[in-house]
Amino acid sequence: MLVLSPGAGAILGVVQTGYANATEQTISLATNARAPGQNYFKVQIFDAAGSSSAPGALRDVALADLDMAGEARGTVSFADMKLAPYFVQNQYGPFGYSMGRTETSDICMYAWQRIGPSLKRTGAGARGAVNLRALICDSKKTENELLQIMFDLRLKGVTGVVAPAPRTLGASGTVISPFAKDGAANVLSPLPVAQNHKATPQPAKVSEEITGSVTPRLFIPEPSAQQSMPIVPQPSAQQSMPIVPQP
Repeated sequence: MLVLSPGAGAILGVVQTGYANATEQTISLATNARAPGQNYFKVQIFDAAGSSSAPGALRDVALADLDMAGEARGTVSFADMKLAPYFVQNQYGPFGYSMGRTETSDICMYAWQRIGPSLKRTGAGARGAVNLRALICDSKKTENELLQIMFDLRLKGVTGVVAPAPRTLGASGTVISPFAKDGAANVLSPLPVAQNHKATPQPAKVSEEITGSVTPRLFIPEPSAQQSMPIVPQPSAQQSMPIVPQP
């Protein structure tokens, strides 16, 4: 049911299960990760006229009624999964995803998408809803490279069904990815880069000898309180002018 890009990994096996109203395929992929587990895609395609309440039917639940962040944490229990706050879209419409990092530094992506049913011009059902889940862990890929797998996938017999709102947002055939102006917008913070800190050699202290004559500074004592002003004696009766002593 699914055509994947080469970056998704080799397909190891397909398990198909038939229901009264749907067909489910679990596609196992080659895993390039140090953490335990299996990379896979799970695709559920419902019949146009099928009913989820019929005996032996597969229940079709809208994504709005599910706790997808909790589902990601429960499915990928060996990684610290964080829900992505970004709006992303592939050829079939918006999808959600969580990213996590394992103890062995693998990056894991758990993604989910629901493609609504399509109708014929007469109003009759042409195809039922499509539910998709993906779990991919890799020790070498970045978040952007894992997301690219979701952008490149193709469902056999399914075309884009998203109505434009506006023309570029939600339009069929338009890819919207979480890119910032300085590169990919990641959910996880980057791992700290180990740096070799080398001690900076300090220059040896060199004693300097001062040669030549040194001019001594003159010491000028401050005037005392008693000598701050010249002593001017009071004029006597016989003297008309005061005697001013020499300083």
